[in-house]
Amino acid sequence: KASHKNEFTFNNNNIMTEVREPTCEELYGPYPRAVPVPFLSKDQETPPENIVDAAKSYTDLGNFPDYRDVGTPDEWLPRDGRLVRLTGRHPFNVEPPVSLLNKYKFKLHYVRNHGACPNLKWEEHTMTFGGIVPKPFEISMDELAAMEPRELPVTLVCAGNRRKEQNMIRQTIGFNWGPSGVSTNVWKGVMLRDLLLKAGVTEKGMQGKHVEFIGVEDLPNKVGPGPFKDEPWGKLVKYGTSVPLARAMNPAYDILVAYEANGERLQPDHGFPVRLIIPGYIGGRMIKWLKEINVIPYETKNHYHYHDNRILPPHITAEESLKGGWWYKPEYIFNELNINSAMAKPDHNEELPLAKYIDKTYEVAGYAYTGGGRAISRVEVSIDGGTHWELAAIDRKEKPTDYGMYWCWIWWSFELNVADLVGCKEIWCRAWDESNNPQPTNPTWNLMGMGNNQVFRVKVQMVQNDRGQHVFRFEHPTQPGQQVGGWMTKVATKPDSAGFGRLLEVQGEPRQEDAAPAPAPTRAVSKTAKGGGKKVFTWDEIEKHNKEEDVWIVVKDRVYDCTEYLELHPGGIESITINAGQDATEDFVAIHSAKATKMLEKYYIGDLDADGTGVSSAPPAAAGAAAPATAAAPAAPKKAREIPELVDDKGRKLALNPKKKTAFVLQEKIVLSRDSFLLDFALPTPQHVLGLPTGKHVFFNATIDGEPCLRRYTPISSNYDIGCVKFVIKAYPPCERYPRGGKMSQHLDSLKVGDKLEMKGPIGEFEYYSCGNFYVEHRGKCFAKHFNMVAGGTGITPVMQVAAEILRNPRDNTQISLIFACRIEEDLLMRSTLEEWEDRYPDRFKVHYILSDAWRIDWPYSTGFVDKPLFEKHMFAPSPNTYCLMCGPPIMLDRGCTPNLLALGHRKDNIFSF
Repeated sequence: KASHKNEFTFNNNNIMTEVREPTCEELYGPYPRAVPVPFLSKDQETPPENIVDAAKSYTDLGNFPDYRDVGTPDEWLPRDGRLVRLTGRHPFNVEPPVSLLNKYKFKLHYVRNHGACPNLKWEEHTMTFGGIVPKPFEISMDELAAMEPRELPVTLVCAGNRRKEQNMIRQTIGFNWGPSGVSTNVWKGVMLRDLLLKAGVTEKGMQGKHVEFIGVEDLPNKVGPGPFKDEPWGKLVKYGTSVPLARAMNPAYDILVAYEANGERLQPDHGFPVRLIIPGYIGGRMIKWLKEINVIPYETKNHYHYHDNRILPPHITAEESLKGGWWYKPEYIFNELNINSAMAKPDHNEELPLAKYIDKTYEVAGYAYTGGGRAISRVEVSIDGGTHWELAAIDRKEKPTDYGMYWCWIWWSFELNVADLVGCKEIWCRAWDESNNPQPTNPTWNLMGMGNNQVFRVKVQMVQNDRGQHVFRFEHPTQPGQQVGGWMTKVATKPDSAGFGRLLEVQGEPRQEDAAPAPAPTRAVSKTAKGGGKKVFTWDEIEKHNKEEDVWIVVKDRVYDCTEYLELHPGGIESITINAGQDATEDFVAIHSAKATKMLEKYYIGDLDADGTGVSSAPPAAAGAAAPATAAAPAAPKKAREIPELVDDKGRKLALNPKKKTAFVLQEKIVLSRDSFLLDFALPTPQHVLGLPTGKHVFFNATIDGEPCLRRYTPISSNYDIGCVKFVIKAYPPCERYPRGGKMSQHLDSLKVGDKLEMKGPIGEFEYYSCGNFYVEHRGKCFAKHFNMVAGGTGITPVMQVAAEILRNPRDNTQISLIFACRIEEDLLMRSTLEEWEDRYPDRFKVHYILSDAWRIDWPYSTGFVDKPLFEKHMFAPSPNTYCLMCGPPIMLDRGCTPNLLALGHRKDNIFSF
């Protein structure tokens, strides 16, 4: 309804009287305070209670940023710590826990940001109306607020709501939304129709025309110049979209240019000072920080209008999507919301004691929504797998508009007899709308993971808890973001199919009935298990095969002879030999896919006899196939064996040991840039040295989200640094291209001083000795007079390690030319050290920078991407003793570096990539 309007009626005496219609606040209030409660530390410490209580808006808490925003571009903006962060510290993408969504309804709103939140001012911001309009104009915020307002409740839904369920089926290109990417506010603003009328637009000749909306943000281009030759996309693009002019001019659709929510000016994360609201559409079309509105004779050519918010067919993968113009086919655009529902009660891991509640009822509850202005007509609940459905009660607070439209969610509840949970496996819910359109029973996967709306299922287990009580324990499909838990995270409970074939087969994981053990290599010798069947080996036998010419490893109690694979392993020989004669389960599972697990079976020779009984310790159901990489079973306990401490040729104790992991304590953490930081770890004693040859790496080992994770890193320190080891790390939060982001880098970003991290090494195919002499695996000893080095981002660390070793030795005359490529100037890590080297060693070291995304006007170095002319100008010319060392993103090395180095005449054997 409008903010406030009166109607007239006739009473029993036929006298006309005025009837006052209630305001939105009277209908839907009282509105909650839009004051966040930031968490100041991991311990969920909050600002003093009296300060929070006295705050009237977020600006009153400006001195209390959430600890996760400190050091990011959004540090100026306090945010509520209860919101679940889905993409790490930055950008800000959050949803409330579903239990709090159920509790507050209005109070905590999801946020979808693609970059830093713009810090705009009401007094300074204006909007322009242009394109093919008779009367273009610019309008200030005060002028907008002075126009006739429209106020109404609208539910906003992220197109990726419930996406994590899709990611558990098959990884999409989106990050992990849970079921709370949906929220409702009462929005106030000016009807778009009224603004278009002000610009002289009429309802004549609307066919084919669109209204385009553009925000203020400058965001990265995902795909290049795009298909529109008359409007090519640059490196930075605006976030925009368009709707048909006919829809924009239709008052029934209530498209709003909004400046208030719940009686207050918009929050910055929700588009302050002005945003677009398109009721019934996905949130991705409701442009925040709105700057331009244009009437154009065609659908917008905006980058994000096409490369976001699409539901492609389930067989289309990321690679295939770029081949057939799939992003530009209009039939796959996602605009209008589809029907959906989810359960908030029972909550994930909630327990219901049997003895206390067996003769009572329990309220199952949740939300439902749909698009197109249609009403939710019913919600149903089933506890027998859909054989029977029962009607839930609907709590519908929204009043229909004058045009009979419904733009809001409903909340529903169902009184369930607790006794009926005995024998129940799952509770299902599904919604119907007034078009008799129900939710589908099964999921259909799509590349962007959008519109996920299959029947919502909560599993029910009857267990005995830690207090000895028999309880019903409930399990949701997933938990949002990086939170652990949910029945869909387990291989055994994933769906069999989701529209693109049998799920496990598509992911490269053998079905039990299809798997067959590969023939064992004839060179393996073992004994046969009691009763015949598989060969088994004891630890004493396995430990003998610990040399490069004879390598056995154990993965999940299964024994593999990897000797013949060493030369073929893409990770290098040492990645395998470091675990020779040992249990490699944790290391293997941490870095290998299901496909690699299947490949490993070629080298299977038998099972582990852990206790010397002659009986296999491997799980009997494996049927010759290794267990899924995502479900690592604990290996049989290995007998205790003391690993001797290592010392170098000077008698110094070495902290690293290739045969075991060592935990180091973080003693200092320094923020270097918006997404980079230095970690300083203490070695076991102040007298230890790391024991890492120049050019080698270490493995970081951690358990993240319940799964082992192993990654290579190169320190910036060396054996000259006694008692410590230092690393420069760049955090990679989730993004569209890499929806999970950098798993290990985000974990490292979360470490606090005093936390421990396990390391193992040395590892690597390159080792620098001195005076130009070095060794490369598969190539042997080499000698260089010149090193051309190319580094991208944090790829600077291994080349810096080699350069530092050369420059600290006054007798080493090897010359170095380094090209350091980054997106922006702030990403140039350790720049001061590089330039200090250039000043101190002008005859031995020179450095040149190149930026790809943005640079200042007076930037004195190169811009764009690495190419042949850049290398020709700044590198040493090809020669037998000139070697090229590279480290950076694969796309940069494969497309920018190697082809251009070869084109200049550098020999392939003289090019090495860390």
